[in-house]
Amino acid sequence: MQSLSSAVSKSRVIVSCVFRCVHETSTRQTLRVSEQGCLADSSQKSTMGRVLWVIRHAEREDNINRRWREQSDLLSDNSPLSKRGCVQAQELAKRFENVDLDHVFSSPFDRTIDTVSRLVGSRDININVEPGLCEALYLCERPPGFESLEKIKSKYPLVNEDYQPIVGPKMPKEGYGDDACVPRLRTTLSGILDRCKSGSILLMGHGASVGAIHEVLTGDFKYVGQATVTKLVEKSPGQFHLEFSGDSSHLSDRSNLRPW
Repeated sequence: MQSLSSAVSKSRVIVSCVFRCVHETSTRQTLRVSEQGCLADSSQKSTMGRVLWVIRHAEREDNINRRWREQSDLLSDNSPLSKRGCVQAQELAKRFENVDLDHVFSSPFDRTIDTVSRLVGSRDININVEPGLCEALYLCERPPGFESLEKIKSKYPLVNEDYQPIVGPKMPKEGYGDDACVPRLRTTLSGILDRCKSGSILLMGHGASVGAIHEVLTGDFKYVGQATVTKLVEKSPGQFHLEFSGDSSHLSDRSNLRPW
């Protein structure tokens, strides 16, 4: 009887140990799967579903008035908006009034900051001044003639003084031609997408820089008109689908938008 009792006791201990080991192993496996699932979900949320709104600034004063500098202290490459450009910017604001925007980036030139400031309006969102989005450098003064961040901020209160730009303050060397800015825009986009893991991102640029964004994300350099809207949606991590490009449907006057 003692031998049988001892055997039963040992069997219970063995079964208990086996059950405990199986339970602990199962718990550890479940924990690992759960942790991986959270990481996977977090990674998916942080790299998928982003929307890029890419906009070219509205009409410039020097498009219509060669003597504009007689009444301005801005440098030759830093033309402000024309009256028509101001109207176009307000029409952009109307188009975007019900569009959620999580991040806003703009070239530092007056025409881009003014356009995006009017678009954003009274929303509680900062404008990040990013020199990487500026015009092709062969078209600019040397160095480019945009003003200091302090002066830009004094004119456009929504500007984020704490933003650290991806490119600049000293601009890289570029060759001649609009597509010479493609490497700069590739660096700029990479930095912006690395910082903005989710949400709706607005980029305000110029003819060449918007064309370069098209090349980086779609493989084709494309010119779009002034005050037009391009939309790209992320379908898989880092891969963007072009929904539409250079759309001007919000503009009351679509003549001569200068798509070059």
